[in-house]
Amino acid sequence: MEYKKFRENMAKNKIIILILTLIFTMNSVHAYEIKELIEILYKKNQTESVFFYDNKINELNIKNSYSSFYPSVSYSNTTSDTETKTTTSSSISSNTHSLSVNLNLYNGGYRDQNIIETSNKNYANNFLNEYKKTLLIKELILGYYNLKSLNELKEISKNNISFYSNKLKEAEILFEAGRLSKIDLLNFKSSKMNSENNLFDVTNEIDNLMLKLSNLLDMDIKSNEVQLDYDVVISESLIKKKQLSDLMNSSYGKYLSFMEKTYLPEMKKNKRDLYPSVDLGYNYSDTDKFSSTIGNRSSSSVSLTLTIPIFNGFKKENDFDIKKYKYEKKILDHKEMVKNFYTDYKINYNNYNNTLNKINSQKVIVESNQLKYNGSNILYKANRINVNDLIDSQASLDQSINVLNQLEIDLKNSAMNIIIYNGEFHKIIK
Repeated sequence: MEYKKFRENMAKNKIIILILTLIFTMNSVHAYEIKELIEILYKKNQTESVFFYDNKINELNIKNSYSSFYPSVSYSNTTSDTETKTTTSSSISSNTHSLSVNLNLYNGGYRDQNIIETSNKNYANNFLNEYKKTLLIKELILGYYNLKSLNELKEISKNNISFYSNKLKEAEILFEAGRLSKIDLLNFKSSKMNSENNLFDVTNEIDNLMLKLSNLLDMDIKSNEVQLDYDVVISESLIKKKQLSDLMNSSYGKYLSFMEKTYLPEMKKNKRDLYPSVDLGYNYSDTDKFSSTIGNRSSSSVSLTLTIPIFNGFKKENDFDIKKYKYEKKILDHKEMVKNFYTDYKINYNNYNNTLNKINSQKVIVESNQLKYNGSNILYKANRINVNDLIDSQASLDQSINVLNQLEIDLKNSAMNIIIYNGEFHKIIK
């Protein structure tokens, strides 16, 4: 009898375990590591993004730049019916096939300059897109660290709510016993409500942040689907200060270099309006019924056309001079872009070192505020300080932690900007 009861209990336990396992499986959520999210964003940028279509457009622009080396071939077919009436009437139907071939032999060097310009512009656009992709990945990583910081603030708010809830219960008892003033009781209530409001704010910030990250990744992702225990390590060796020549090997530096190579051919190809052009043409036609007496007629011709611009009121010369001045302006603008590029790099380098120093100081401040808060808690229990002193020490600690978190995010931002500029961003996302 006891053995039968034991077997029944074992069967019930197995059913309970099975149900719990199913519930856990149904409720379990896949949590993405930051590396997985980076990989998702990378694949999206390679296939389902404007970068993908930019690449296709660049490839076709290159092909189009070579098209002028090929002849232009066209075919036409004309069918006509002609009816003539005098004393007698006649009707002639004809069918004409025509083939035309034209080839430009010389156009002032336009074709060669156009290929050089298009090719360099293609390289420049590709490197600019690579730079933009790294900025999107940087945005994702910063979003990840913001999420870590907000989750920490969320836990602080929850702990504060729990802390002030317990203190409020104690305060109500002390108030009823006449050992605590009404003001102190209200201060505890206000602090609890402030902590609750802080929790609402932080939760809202997390929700808004996840909306932005979902939009960036093109997928719906919740905060509980992100693992926050991973750190994107940026080695100090990558932060080493570099010269402008080193930065020009980065994606943005190469974009600048190739863009500079497009300005001169862009200007030179406008010389075609000042130079002669030479075109070779071939025309062939075949008519089935040419007239009432000629049943079939075919003709062909080859032509070589030389076109020389002579005078048009100096408009073409003036237009070319305008292009030259625009070229000089682009060169000056380009130099400013390079200078700004290097200046931004140096600013981020200075910000990195400044933030690093501030973090070291802020850590000391957090430790000091933590000790002050611990001491205030003890002193309050011993009736050595009032409620306001305890609340102030708690607020100072929370604020110093918040400042430290923001400084660490700022440090990551400056560090990533530096390694993007020096072309070594790929080393932190392998």
